[in-house]
Amino acid sequence: MRDGRDGDVQNSLKQVSEAAESYGVTEEDVQQWRVGIADRPAWAQRAHVSAMMAQRLVMTAIEHRRECDREGCRTCAGMRELLTIALAGVRTVVDDNLTEAYRRPSVWPWRRSRPGP
Repeated sequence: MRDGRDGDVQNSLKQVSEAAESYGVTEEDVQQWRVGIADRPAWAQRAHVSAMMAQRLVMTAIEHRRECDREGCRTCAGMRELLTIALAGVRTVVDDNLTEAYRRPSVWPWRRSRPGP
């Protein structure tokens, strides 16, 4: 076990599985998403999963905000925290992409055309 991370992952899997079951998620639903994830290159799989989760989170948060007028709503508080994490993650990815774009040469040196004789 690396710094307890394996235990954290197993605990997360258990909690997510239990919550999914309580919402009627089927194995077929899960398999359909897994196929879509597996169709992407390994380097893009986590980004795809994160983007899809963030998109669903935003859609759910907007819908809940329109319907909720309760002060001290725990769902609103949870959505706020989740949106904070999602926004931090998206900004980090964007910043990393911008940093990479500026660090990487626009044309790799070995692909530059050389002047002819």
